[in-house]
Amino acid sequence: MPVGAKDALLLCAAGVALARLLSWKWKTSNECVCVWCKRKSPKRIILVRHGQSEGNENPDLYRVTPDNAMHMTGLGRLQARAAGKCMKEIIGNESVRCIVSPCVRTIETFEEILSAWGEDAHHIPWTEEPRIREQDFGNFQDPEQIRQCKSQRRKFGSFFYRFPSGESPADVFDRISSFLESLHRMFARHPQQNYILVTHGVTIRVLLMRYFKLPISHFDQMENFHNAEFIVLEHVGCSSSFKMVKLVHANVNPDTKEAAPVVSPCLRLRDCGAVTQSKYASSFEKEALY
Repeated sequence: MPVGAKDALLLCAAGVALARLLSWKWKTSNECVCVWCKRKSPKRIILVRHGQSEGNENPDLYRVTPDNAMHMTGLGRLQARAAGKCMKEIIGNESVRCIVSPCVRTIETFEEILSAWGEDAHHIPWTEEPRIREQDFGNFQDPEQIRQCKSQRRKFGSFFYRFPSGESPADVFDRISSFLESLHRMFARHPQQNYILVTHGVTIRVLLMRYFKLPISHFDQMENFHNAEFIVLEHVGCSSSFKMVKLVHANVNPDTKEAAPVVSPCLRLRDCGAVTQSKYASSFEKEALY
């Protein structure tokens, strides 16, 4: 065989071998990425609002009791316990980690939720996270002043209205953005299959808006969560993304104290009249800034 032909044959064989190697590398790399994605994201995230608090039942208490110090009512404890049972049915024997707002009512809600795990509750890791606390409506609150503020808020725009000595949902958005960055790092360090976030109504709505990159106009359309109501987000395939799969309301009857859970496939939306949107809404890019 001529030398030139032999060299060409060897070159061709080397090319085939390289192509096979690259093909194998690409395949195994994809498989590794898939395993990596799954390892770094939990199977499920559950966002739950606290059970009924003393302030929910009697707003006059805000005159003398700080918002963060409000306890749950007896009904609130029943609501949280019922929510915990619903969560346990969803989670089963999978691993769990909890992140809790530092307010008294959210810590009490967390304790009632974990009662569904019995003795195993003592082995469930948890941490307090101030960034998922309630929107700050001011220090000691005058109920009449709060009613006036809420009337002004409707005219001003609920997302941007800041309560005197307090916060707007836009302020909550900023700290939730910081929290989500920390949460993704926590997923990598603590690979539990389920994360339960015990927090507050406005905070959950802002968190969903921020995570799913929804326009601000969608904030007003989301109804607030009932006490001890929770939403379940599930991991989507080979990605770091989640999707909303169900909304669960424990629905405890205050007279009979019995729970009749109500499950919905999506968030409750309300009619806010004409929602202001850009005429170029069709070209809105969710991924551009995050």
